[in-house]
Parts: sequence; structure tokens; C-alpha cells
Amino acid sequence: MGSINFDAVDLGIVHALDIDGRVPFARIAEVLGVSDATVLRHYRRMRANDAIRVVPVTDLRRTGQTSWVLRVRCAPGAVDAVAQGLGRRPDVSWVHVLAAGTDVLCVTRPKGPEYPGDDLSRQLGRVAGVIALEMHCTLRVVVGGPMSCWQAQNIGLTADQAEALIRTAPKASWDAPVPAWVDGDRELFAALSEDGRASYAELARACGTSESAARRRVELLRSAGVLFFEVETDPVNLGYGLPAFLWMNVRPSALDVVAEVVAADARVVFAAVVTGSSNFLLSVLCRDTADLYDFIARSLGSVEGITNVETTPIVETLKREGPMPRPRRRR
Repeated sequence: MGSINFDAVDLGIVHALDIDGRVPFARIAEVLGVSDATVLRHYRRMRANDAIRVVPVTDLRRTGQTSWVLRVRCAPGAVDAVAQGLGRRPDVSWVHVLAAGTDVLCVTRPKGPEYPGDDLSRQLGRVAGVIALEMHCTLRVVVGGPMSCWQAQNIGLTADQAEALIRTAPKASWDAPVPAWVDGDRELFAALSEDGRASYAELARACGTSESAARRRVELLRSAGVLFFEVETDPVNLGYGLPAFLWMNVRPSALDVVAEVVAADARVVFAAVVTGSSNFLLSVLCRDTADLYDFIARSLGSVEGITNVETTPIVETLKREGPMPRPRRRR
């Protein structure tokens, strides 16, 4: 995604959309104390520069599906082709190139309740340039999901402003039954993936239904916790110049303690207990090397039960939750 200089209004919009990706611009303007036109102008500027995008996410905990974190080791010269190929798949998200230079990290997640997923690992084994593959099945997500990274970072809103938006944001109930997949849901997810803020009229046209029906379906999926929205932007826009991924080994007796510690640190944007050679994975956003050192030495260093930590800075992110951005045409 694009990198531009964000001002205070831009940061407030990003934070507001992370609380509720479909909140009306008028509501954001009210909370920020600016005009509707100001919010719309800033949002359009960020969108025009590919600096922000609202995308839908399926909560796999509600649909009963499984996600995997894959670490793909590539031959020198094959990294770009492998990463691009993974990024084009609809069942793959979060495609990173790691600082090791020959490693690509990605997450598999079905893009909607009707996608069962497929044997990606078997297909990768036949891809030219792939040397080795580590697979980690997600057992428990500790950080991530509907409460996502920019809310935790508190980047643009005061506590009172954030609370005002949280009070009126749609609430999901885990007691609600998970809705069955229906005709039109595939088209609905596809349209939202292109623009998570698409109007209900646009969604209705994509699904071949009425505007009221499209609204009811989105509201039902959100209230059941199946669907939520995230706002995507380059962390550099927000002052985080050193994203990194950590592969940890934690003694089973210490998993709960480590989970509490990492969940309390705002630099952690994803954490999960997984299967595999490393049983606890973290994604962190740090401002610089000193910030990353502080996290490793102090936040993690004070916890008993962590027996090994491998840190791999992320040098490039090709894809996040939404579709891989299309290359921009040169003028």
C-alpha cells in the first residue's frame, strides 16, 4: 500500500474506521469535531494514494474453519515469484517477505464460509524454487480478530472519542447462531473485498438482490460475529518503521502467562499458539530497532517459560487481508 504523510485528521479517520469500518463519515466528523466535507476529502485523498482500504474479514472461530501460518523457504532469486503467486490466491492473506532474504510468510484463511480451503502445502511442494516449508496450525488466537491493531495502538483518537464510537458500533454476539451460507454471499464477500465501504445499493447490484436485503445480510453476519472489518494501511504511515515476526518456543505450562503478557503490549498486533517447531507466533509493530529491543528484552525477557525466540524483521508486505493491490499504472 502507498505511504503518505498522515495528519491528525487522517489518523483520526484510520482509528475510527478500525473501530467500525462502515461507520458513516458524518459520525466520524462529529467525533473529530470537523465538517463532513473535511472527513470525506481526507478519506478520498488517502484512497486515491492507495494509503487506506477497508476490507471484510471472516472470523474463523465462528465458522469453525482453520488457518495455517506458512513459512516458505525459497532458492535465491525465487522469492518474488513465490510471494507474488501466493498473493494472487484468494485463500491466502498476509504475504510477507522476511529479512532472512529467502523466506516468505503467509497465512491461509478461507475467504468466506463456503470455502473449505485446499491442500496448499502439497501444491507448494511442486513450485519451482521452494526449498522447504514450515506449517503451523493455529490452535488459539491470543491477539487479533475484531479488536485489531490500530485500536490497541490508540493512534488517532482520544480515549473519550474512541469510546463514543465504540458505544455505537455494531456488537457481535457469540450466543447468536452462525448463519447458514446462502446464495449471493460469495458475491457479497467479493464486492466487500473490493471496497469494504461499498454502499448497500452497490452491494445489492453485485448480489442481484434489493438494497434492504443486502443491508440485512451484512448486519446479520456482523451481529453473529462471522463478519468484521479491518482498515489496511502501511504501518510506516503511522510511525511504525520496523514490523517483525517472532517465532517462539514456550513451555506448555507457561502458555497462558505468555499470552497475558503479549496481549497487554500494544506493539503486538497478532499472537497465536500454534503447532510445529515453534509453538507461539507473534507479529509486532515497532517504531525502530530500540523499540524492538525493548520489546524482546523487557516485555518477553521478564517472562519465565520462553525458551527460544527467533526474530525476523519484515522487509516487504505484498498482501494483507484484502486482495493484493493491483500495480498502479504509470502516467
